[in-house]
Amino acid sequence: MKKVRNIKKPSIHIDMTPLVDVIMLLLTFFMLTATFRAAESEAVEVALPQSVYSDPDNKMKEIDVMTLSLTKDGDIFLDVDNYKIREKIFGDQFAIGLFRPDTLTQSPVQTTGKVGGKEVKRKVYLMNKAQFEKTLVDVKTALKTVSGNKSAQFQVVVKGDKEVPYGVFEDLMTSLHESDNKVFSLVTLIKSEVKE
Repeated sequence: MKKVRNIKKPSIHIDMTPLVDVIMLLLTFFMLTATFRAAESEAVEVALPQSVYSDPDNKMKEIDVMTLSLTKDGDIFLDVDNYKIREKIFGDQFAIGLFRPDTLTQSPVQTTGKVGGKEVKRKVYLMNKAQFEKTLVDVKTALKTVSGNKSAQFQVVVKGDKEVPYGVFEDLMTSLHESDNKVFSLVTLIKSEVKE
C-alpha cells in the first residue's frame, strides 16, 4: 500500500491593496470631475433657429441668468439659475414659471404634463399676463436682495423655438418692455456655413 504523503500546498495569496488603491483613485477622480445633472437643471428643450452671425465678444454670464423659453405650443417658461430666488418667487426651489399668452386653450403641460413629448419633472407655477409681468419685476428685485448687491442684474436670455408663433414672441416683447427688461439676448444655433 502506498503511503499518502501529507504535502502542504502553498497557499495562494493575492495582495489586494494595489487594486483597492487604484479603485479609490478612480473613484476620487470621477467624483471630482463629474458634473451632475440634477432635475432642477433640466430646462425646457426647444428647437433653436439658426443664425449666420455671432458676436464673439458677446458672452453669456455664468451666473445670474434668467431664461425665457418659448415652445412651439405657445408657452413661455420663466426660469432663473438661482434656487433661492426660485424659492422666494415660486415657493419651491425647483419650480419653473409658465405663462401662456393664449388664454383660450390650455398648455400641454396642463393637459399631459409634457413639453415636446418630454415629461416636465419640475413643479410648474402657472401665471397670467399680470402675474408674469409682476414676476419679471419681482425676480429682478429678489436678485438684488439675495445677492446683497443693489446693482446686480439678470442677463435675460430668450430661447425661442423656431416654430413658435409670432404672436407669442410679440407678447413676450411687450411683457419685457412693461417690466423694464429692455436688454436681452436671443439664443440661436450658429450655421457652420457663412453666406456671402
